[in-house]
Amino acid sequence: MCQLLRRWLVVTCLLLAFPWALLADTVEFKTGASATGTIKSYAGRNVVLEVTVGTKTITRTYPRSRVKSITIDGKTFDPNNETGSAPVAGSGIERSKAEILAEIDAQGKTAPDWYESTPLDFPQTLDLTWTNPPPKPWDSSKNIGQYLWDRINPNANNWRSGIKFIHHVLASTDSNDVRRRAMLTLGGMYHNLLQDYARAAFWYRQAGVESSLSEFPRPAVQLADCYFRLGSRSMALDVLKKMPGKPYQAIKLLGDLGETTEALRLANAFAKSGEASTSYLYAGDACRVAGRLKEAEDYYRQAIAAIKPASANEPHRKRDKARAEASIAAIQFYTLDPQQVRDGTYRASSIGYEDQVYVEVVVKDGRIESVRVTQHREKQYYSSISDTPRKIVERQSVAGIDATSSATITSEAIINATAKALADGLK
Repeated sequence: MCQLLRRWLVVTCLLLAFPWALLADTVEFKTGASATGTIKSYAGRNVVLEVTVGTKTITRTYPRSRVKSITIDGKTFDPNNETGSAPVAGSGIERSKAEILAEIDAQGKTAPDWYESTPLDFPQTLDLTWTNPPPKPWDSSKNIGQYLWDRINPNANNWRSGIKFIHHVLASTDSNDVRRRAMLTLGGMYHNLLQDYARAAFWYRQAGVESSLSEFPRPAVQLADCYFRLGSRSMALDVLKKMPGKPYQAIKLLGDLGETTEALRLANAFAKSGEASTSYLYAGDACRVAGRLKEAEDYYRQAIAAIKPASANEPHRKRDKARAEASIAAIQFYTLDPQQVRDGTYRASSIGYEDQVYVEVVVKDGRIESVRVTQHREKQYYSSISDTPRKIVERQSVAGIDATSSATITSEAIINATAKALADGLK
């Protein structure tokens, strides 16, 4: 094991571990091979299996793309055809707090399967003291935060090496401030880029987010989202309820949790205190996920009406108006059944954060066979480019699809463009 990996493991080691319940679960791979143990999660892109060999317990993580089926409590199904993005989100199954914390602990203090084979590659000009706030002018070759924003986030090929670099920073510093910033950054990167919710939650907890909710409101919402994606709606709601003040992102999560009334209450409160157009957009999205499409359209129209003439040309307001108009144009097609669409390949676009996001949708035998983003200029798109199309294909609809966290605008554009593309093929 390389020296860097040993240092990483030393940094991540905790004293407390939680026992797993023993279940006879099976993972069958597309190659025909299989593995038996206890399936702890099939959230995001991975299936996590715990295997006992003699007296030793080993946690193994397999890409869902390699898995043909999984069997849990005698029920066999294809995890790649499950609706939603997590094992419990929408399934009605609630895992216990002990199970969730055990998975977070087990995953968090072990390296991902890609870690050792990923090179540690970063500009040697970077200032590893991570000066905060960074000196001006903006320089992504010197400041860590600006390096992540400019060079890591917009390039999916760099995500793993970027995460490994932050682990390197964490292992190399004696500064408590830099350590906490590195932990918070790891939480965000595992959550936003890889949808590795267990490791994201681990690092947010290590940074003390749950005991400092007022200090870290946005990470707190993401931690709550991790709990939800890992299988505990109640843990997610508990974090949100304890927060003394909530950021805009809480509106989306409350909507995803099915707490639409509370999401709308929070959105309307934000609207009264300013940023009304953005607040109403969040409210419209919450209604869209809940299937309350008439209310969603009303909120999108309120978003447009809330933009004052004096601020209509500001970039943020112009974007809000364009997003609301795009959602209004697409909403009539949200409930389209693929069986209403002729077989073929359809293309459309909708406004994202930077510009139009173009998609290609293939319909065959009355099913959505694929959704692919063919062109975009988004920079902080995180995992939405692959995550949102996957959800649409799994659900065979754009109805009820929740936008990818931290890439809401890009995800929203993919949903709207897909709806418009399907409409072009109506029989």
